[in-house]
Amino acid sequence: MIPSILFAIIVGIATFLLGAIAVRVMGETGIEPVSGTSFIVLLGLLGLFLNMRDTLGLTKEEAILMGLVGTTVFGSAISMSGTVVGDYKNSLYIGNRPYHISKGNIMGVVPGAILGAGVAIFLSMMLASGKIDLLAPQANAFATFTILLAENEGNLQALALGFALGCFVEWATGMGTSFGLGMYLPTLATFPMLIGGGFRDWWEAKRLKPKVEKIREKEGNKEAERARAIMLLGTFMLAAGMLTGEAFLGVESAIFAVVDELPTGDLVELTSDGTPVFGPDGEPLMEAVVMGDLSWYPYARFGAFVMLNVLLAGAIYGLFRKAGIIGPKDQLMEAELG
Repeated sequence: MIPSILFAIIVGIATFLLGAIAVRVMGETGIEPVSGTSFIVLLGLLGLFLNMRDTLGLTKEEAILMGLVGTTVFGSAISMSGTVVGDYKNSLYIGNRPYHISKGNIMGVVPGAILGAGVAIFLSMMLASGKIDLLAPQANAFATFTILLAENEGNLQALALGFALGCFVEWATGMGTSFGLGMYLPTLATFPMLIGGGFRDWWEAKRLKPKVEKIREKEGNKEAERARAIMLLGTFMLAAGMLTGEAFLGVESAIFAVVDELPTGDLVELTSDGTPVFGPDGEPLMEAVVMGDLSWYPYARFGAFVMLNVLLAGAIYGLFRKAGIIGPKDQLMEAELG
């Protein structure tokens, strides 16, 4: 009873306190640090329950389980809260009312939970059976971190050094959370962001500011700020399109990766360098034929990829035209008046 109450109190406090940090980071960088803050919660929960397991009457396995469950609950809560805050922020920019955003978020919880749970169950079954091999760097990091703490092998001096470094960077620049994300994320993720930020700074210094200043001198401050907002909006639309395209491509790639490993029901002899492999009984070993092994499959895969994107583009165009966002000017005027 006492461990459950303590567990609920700690998770609740951590969610509220670290939720503010997550919202701030999302405002600064557009990325919600679910993994980073979850590491903090995991460290706190494991440290508490492992050190107090005798007092609370917990076994080592139960203490680790409570820490992992608490971290999962925290990660889910912080992810949803950050998404909702981001929705409200975007809605305020476009002039939408909070009522409609709340209604949309509430209506989206149920189908989103059903779809997410279904995909998670499907992927877990495929992973457990060994039919797919998906990279999971964050899951491996959590597992390694848990093992290190449970076996008392963690380097607490490095943890203290990182804590002090983060405090110093936050005090010196006010961007300690962004610095921490840069230290945490792999180079493959941070280097493109660095390149994009460099190009953005160059564009603002060489293209945006000179043009805005010329308009300010000729037409006044109001027109200059209007032109600046329109030019910045173009960059936002470009970035939004890139992020959306990357998300679509990632989902499609995951779907096709799963389909590639689906068995066809046929069996062929297992070979090594062209030589059949035999079992202990002298019989040749057999392996299942998957879709990716079929000669015609690459062509069908490419055709399905093109068709899927054409259908998605048509559906998005139809929705945007019906909403009056794109289309002939007379229809756009009717949509605005309506």
